[in-house]
Amino acid sequence: MTGRHVELAVRARGLSLRSGGRDVFTGVDVDVPVGSMLVVRGRTGGGKTSLLLTLAGRMRPTGGELRVLGHDLPAHARAVRRRAALGEVRGVNDLDDALTVEQHVAERLALHQPWWRPWVGRAQVDEQLDRVERTLGGATGTGADVPALHRREFVSDVDPLERMALGVVLALAGRPDVLVVDDVDSLRRVEDRRRAWAALTALRRSSTAPLTVVASCTDDPDLPPGADADTLTLDLQDA
Repeated sequence: MTGRHVELAVRARGLSLRSGGRDVFTGVDVDVPVGSMLVVRGRTGGGKTSLLLTLAGRMRPTGGELRVLGHDLPAHARAVRRRAALGEVRGVNDLDDALTVEQHVAERLALHQPWWRPWVGRAQVDEQLDRVERTLGGATGTGADVPALHRREFVSDVDPLERMALGVVLALAGRPDVLVVDDVDSLRRVEDRRRAWAALTALRRSSTAPLTVVASCTDDPDLPPGADADTLTLDLQDA
C-alpha cells in the first residue's frame, strides 16, 4: 500500500551465484516482509538449496545485492547466521541417525547456553519439545496434526515427516528470526506434505516474536486456507 512502510526480512536485487563454471541461480529479485513466508519453487537441481543457503548467510553470492535482517551480505554473514536457522539440509547439517530425538535436542540446546553452563537437563529438553508440539497440536484445525516426536527413538527409525519436524525443533532452539526449511517435496506422501506446510504456517503465525519462514519445493505448495495472504512464491527458473 502506498505510504505504508513494510519492514523487510529479505531484500534481493539481481542476486546470482556462479559455481564450477555455471550459473546456479541468477537475477533473483525478491522482497520478503518480516513475519511472512517465502516459498522458493523450482526443478530438482535448479539451485533452490543454494539460494536458501545464500539467504541464510551460509553461501557467498557472486553477484547482485542482498540484505537480510538489516545486514548486507556477504559482508555481515556471521550476524545473519546467528539469526537465521536451518532445518535439516542434507549434506549440510545432517541429523545423526545414531542419536535419539531427545539427545539431538539436548545437544542443540547446549550450543545455545552460556559457556559456564554446558549441561542440559531433561526438563529443558521436554520444554523445548512441548513448546513446538503445543503449537502444532493447536493447529489441528488447519491440518497441522504432526504426530508427537517419540523422544527416545533413534533418528534412523523416525518417519520422514517426524524427521523434518525434528529438524525444525532443532532450528527453533535458538529462537531465530528466520527459519529455513529445504525441499518439503522430499516428503513422498501427499498428506505429509500438506501437514508440513500447515505446520510451518502455524509456527510462523503463533510465534511470540515475528518469524519469517523460507522454504523450498518442486511443485505448488499445498498451503492451508488463508495462508496465501502472507505467502510469496518465487519461481526460481523464472527469476
